[in-house]
Amino acid sequence: MLRHLLLGFTIFTALHCQAQVERLLYVAQDQGFVYVYDINNGHKFLRKFEVPGTGEFKGISADPIRGKLYLSSYVGDQFVCVDLKTEKVDWSIPIIGYPDSQAITPDGKYIYLPKRHGGGWDVIDADQHKIVAYIKVPFGNPHNTWASLDGTKMYLAAMGNENLYVADVKTNKIIKTVGPFEANQEDPWSWTQKKHNGPKGIRPFAVSKDDKYCYINLDGVLGYEVGDISTGKRLGRVEVGDFESIRGNHLTTSHGVNITPDQKEIWVSNDAGPYVHIFDCTVWPHKRIADIKLNKKNGWISFSIDGKYGYPSSGDVIDAKTRKIVAELIESEKLVEVQFENGKAVRASAR
Repeated sequence: MLRHLLLGFTIFTALHCQAQVERLLYVAQDQGFVYVYDINNGHKFLRKFEVPGTGEFKGISADPIRGKLYLSSYVGDQFVCVDLKTEKVDWSIPIIGYPDSQAITPDGKYIYLPKRHGGGWDVIDADQHKIVAYIKVPFGNPHNTWASLDGTKMYLAAMGNENLYVADVKTNKIIKTVGPFEANQEDPWSWTQKKHNGPKGIRPFAVSKDDKYCYINLDGVLGYEVGDISTGKRLGRVEVGDFESIRGNHLTTSHGVNITPDQKEIWVSNDAGPYVHIFDCTVWPHKRIADIKLNKKNGWISFSIDGKYGYPSSGDVIDAKTRKIVAELIESEKLVEVQFENGKAVRASAR
């Protein structure tokens, strides 16, 4: 009898603790609002709040340690910090040169913010609320950023530049170059070629947790390229192959690539298709194992912390196991999951 009581108490305690984990998805919308969804409850819409004087967001990140949500806003050229508890602006700083898609160190101390028209990355101290360093790249329009899992490195990519750069967080110096990768030089709709008559370049990219491989979207390529970070060499291209290559919202064919949290699959966007194509990356060459038709055009791919859900920017919520669309959000490339325990933020995903 005592054994059964103890077992029942253990189960009750486990369920009670599990119920206390609140999983919220924050989705930034270009008109200056952030929508909040309950992941635990079928991605039910809960509320939205306004971030005054902002909009056309280019990046989003969250710091559970400080309880903050960060947004890079093209409206007003500013970097904005929102308090997760009050959902009010805590502080903001002006960014000259078009703030784009940032990444944050795992300890939340530093934010690396690309300036598309500024030739490099501003390094923002989250505690001092100011820019404390600057990392310049040789050429191109700084666009996307990725933080290593151990917090020692930042990966930097610029449109119009076919190299991926690795910066040391301690010194804020570039310590490695990976590439060059090979964009489709025949694609007449390249953003960089059309606007600047310059070389093709990297769009979104992803990096494996062990910092061994990078997966790169490039102008005009329906698929992605793979790089070996340790050697700095391009390993090859993974193409979707039997789908028509049509430019999408970003005047390119694939503007979204990510690796699942379990590191077994690469999801890549077919922007105009609109599809998400899934590849098994545990084998080489990578093997295509699924094609998921979306309801609207795509352009970015994110995942829930546990990897159960994929979030293309079309607003579709994909069950990663069944490959089925199970819910719908507003369309946005800028979303991040934050988990709370007893009302306190404890974990956050990376975009």
